[in-house]
Amino acid sequence: MATKKYRPGMNCEKTGKYTCYDKNGNEMYGDIDVEKDRRFPPSQEEGCYYEEQ
Repeated sequence: MATKKYRPGMNCEKTGKYTCYDKNGNEMYGDIDVEKDRRFPPSQEEGCYYEEQ
């Protein structure tokens, strides 16, 4: 099963650690703690996304 991708500003469905990737799938930064029902932080890069670790 594929890992769900979250965009900056989306609501988090599950508390955990997330990694941010650029539009090409390269890791930009990791170990981002996001709590359930909070929004994912904004990013400087267009097209980036977050995945749960």
